[in-house]
Amino acid sequence: MTMKTREVARLFGVTPYTVVRWSRRGLLTPGTTPSGHLRFDRAQVMDLYRGANGEDT
Repeated sequence: MTMKTREVARLFGVTPYTVVRWSRRGLLTPGTTPSGHLRFDRAQVMDLYRGANGEDT
């Protein structure tokens, strides 16, 4: 299952542009839709979220 850039941003409390920057830095690996929109793997996003909140994965 995938998440949109806006959904990831909402989860972390950041702007969508911050999520795009994270993907450029390699923190998240996006896939793209045929129209070029970014989509993020929900499991990878949740792993990053847990790590950012100090939870064990």
